[in-house]
Amino acid sequence: MKKNNEQISAEFIRLVEIMRTLRSPEGCSWDRKQTHATMAEHLAEEAHEVVEAIQSGDALHIKEELGDLLMTIVFNAQIAAENGTFDMADVSAGICEKLINRHPHVFGAEEKGADPEKVVAMWGEIKKQEKIDRKRLSNRMREAVNFTSAMAGAEKIQAEAASVGFDFPDATSALAKIKEETGEIEMAIAAQNREEVEEEIGDLLFAVLNVSRLSGVDAEQCLRKATAKFVERFTRVETLVETDGGFAGKSLAELDKYWDRIKLEK
Repeated sequence: MKKNNEQISAEFIRLVEIMRTLRSPEGCSWDRKQTHATMAEHLAEEAHEVVEAIQSGDALHIKEELGDLLMTIVFNAQIAAENGTFDMADVSAGICEKLINRHPHVFGAEEKGADPEKVVAMWGEIKKQEKIDRKRLSNRMREAVNFTSAMAGAEKIQAEAASVGFDFPDATSALAKIKEETGEIEMAIAAQNREEVEEEIGDLLFAVLNVSRLSGVDAEQCLRKATAKFVERFTRVETLVETDGGFAGKSLAELDKYWDRIKLEK
């Protein structure tokens, strides 16, 4: 029986949710350890098995192998979503846009019902322009702007600029930009200009990512470690404060003394 759009959507979403579960801390240890690199072999293997199934002419076998191939695609999209670069919705949106762009005789103003030979000729020209657009760094940067993780997007943009030499020579040189941006934030705060403060803080964060990238360290991991360290220290501060009657009524100066004490204890 032919499925309606609602049924198709429900099953596809179910697959995406199953993959999220498998990759979660409560999921499968093997699935959690996979990366794009480790999944590449599985992707090639599943694609080959789809071809073999098609050659066999067995519809049920084709269905099964297409499912395995789709699983590897959703798997890779989930890995990317966790990395903050793109997700399954972005993958779907991208191919939808490409299909529409490559079929102007169906979705655009081109002559309707073009014969196959004319369609192939149009595809050649469209793909040629797509290749040119794909090579433009600014277009690749615009895609990175839409990454789920602003941090991952900024790092990708910086790497694209660096690929043509538009970069600081080293981390020390990039560090000077942090000092510059800090001064501009101070001026924006003094002027009580919220929009300028927002803009300058963004510039500062971008500058910090330049330093981490050129230092060869993972900014995401740095932030996670710093956050975990703060929580661990605050937990110890909270324990001390609770033995002295709690937070109520204590000034920031008093709380800072607890904090300094914990820092000295390492």
